[in-house]
Amino acid sequence: MPGSRLRSVLLACATLAAGFAVVIVGLRITDAMAIIAYAGGLVLFGAASWFVGRRQQAFTDALAQERQLLAIGTVCCAAVYPFLANDAYQLHVMAMAGIFALMGLGLNVTVGFAGLAEFGYIAYYAIGAYTSALINVRFGVNFWLCMPVAAFAAASLGTLVALPALRVKGHYLGLVTLGFGFIVIQLITNLEKVTGGTQGVFGIQPPALFGHSFQQPIRIGEVVLPYQANFYYLVLAMLILAAWVCVNLQRSRWGRVWAAMQADEVATSAVGLNLTKLKFLAFATGASFGGIAGSLYAHMVGYIDPSGFRIIESIFLLAVVAVGNWRVPGVIAAAVIFTIMPEKLRAFADWRLLIFGILLLVVMLARGRSIAGSGR
Repeated sequence: MPGSRLRSVLLACATLAAGFAVVIVGLRITDAMAIIAYAGGLVLFGAASWFVGRRQQAFTDALAQERQLLAIGTVCCAAVYPFLANDAYQLHVMAMAGIFALMGLGLNVTVGFAGLAEFGYIAYYAIGAYTSALINVRFGVNFWLCMPVAAFAAASLGTLVALPALRVKGHYLGLVTLGFGFIVIQLITNLEKVTGGTQGVFGIQPPALFGHSFQQPIRIGEVVLPYQANFYYLVLAMLILAAWVCVNLQRSRWGRVWAAMQADEVATSAVGLNLTKLKFLAFATGASFGGIAGSLYAHMVGYIDPSGFRIIESIFLLAVVAVGNWRVPGVIAAAVIFTIMPEKLRAFADWRLLIFGILLLVVMLARGRSIAGSGR
């Protein structure tokens, strides 16, 4: 291995190890003062990294050269995490972060890849959860068959939502999709004979694989992981698969065509590309991710009701996609942070929502300047 390549590999491994250590420490702390000190340390570390990256281009280039190694290392760190987690609740929170990231990737297909406004994405999540739950409870179908049906149901709703996209654009399309989101939530709430209304759906069976129920702990020799680790690994596997699909989709012919449509619809149509087909495909693909996420959530918690699907979650997802810079790794990282941050802010009691709102406002203002500066 040449000396320059060896240096870049060692630098990538050191960066990955340091990042993993910082994450583990951050997930373990719960005291308010410790959280403040940790946040201050992160700010200083981020400022130092930015300064070094600006002054030492070789540092940034070395990390960019080892992107594949960093991706594999990140997956390995995520696989090891359950063995280092403090308790079962941490694993549950991280599984929820993975589900949120899965939705973020789906929304990124619609908004980031194709440039179509989507403000009611939570509707696909709800449709996937209720489809999977009702099929499982009423017909006894197992999770592994319910999940693809949930993805198909959400994708079908996505094609329905795509119809207005043929006539309206920009924020008008966003308002239409927001209206669809409200309609879906209201139907779930009011169709009591079908969905159970505000009583919800209970008795949803967990997945089972090779005779092992996901409600049983994982035993590896003398090590026993809580049953939440089953769902953590399942969500992790689905997230890795979704990330792989998104990366390859963006590099594919469809990804390039979506990028062209986003840049100029008139020019794209003029060269003979079918905008109707492109928009239908973008909405359906993005929606299917939400359906899978909803199915995972329903079978993980075992009970769902309309209160678990709020329109405000769609706004958080838009923030995740924007903060993640419309890139797959960035969206995943932003989704995990947006999930963990409110949990950590519980240490500040009644102030936590105010603090979270201020932090979100600061991040979005800073990100907005970055977007404006990049010309996106």
